Amino acid sequence: MPLMATNRKHRVHVGGLRQRLGQRLEIDISEAFPGLQVIASRTTESPVTGTLTIESIERGVSVTGTLKVPWEADCRRCLETVVGESEPFVDEVFQVNAPEDSEIIEFDGDTVDLDDVLRETAMASLPLSPLCGANCLGPDPERFPAGLNGVGSEDTDEDEDSEGAMLADPRWAVLDQLDLN
Repeated sequence: MPLMATNRKHRVHVGGLRQRLGQRLEIDISEAFPGLQVIASRTTESPVTGTLTIESIERGVSVTGTLKVPWEADCRRCLETVVGESEPFVDEVFQVNAPEDSEIIEFDGDTVDLDDVLRETAMASLPLSPLCGANCLGPDPERFPAGLNGVGSEDTDEDEDSEGAMLADPRWAVLDQLDLN
């Protein structure tokens, strides 16, 4: 999903802050980013919250802090709805005349626009393939077992057959016939 333009709610004037290195400003964040999605995970209508610290550094400012991003997703095995909250850490540098080939964000020296940083951090924190529980067996565990050869993935200490060898995925069985000597 492409990033959409917003009303630029989190524009922070930092001109006065930049007059002395090391000066800090804390700002509280509370904004919903509904509709952000990665695979089967998506942000909810609840707001992303957190406190960010903006600190004056040479030629710019650094922005650090932790956000709380509420999300919902479909369990990768049973497809039931899973809800959770991720806590990504924000660590960005805004700099006047930033090098083009760096991850430093260019800005005008007076105003920091945090909207894109917040949106991208929220989207990057969404889980790729969550489970509703570690022992979720899926919708039909008799027909489609979650582990190899019918052994559940939560039984990692018991994933061996009677001879002590690890159970192999049957799709790779043909590789056992290769003679590499």
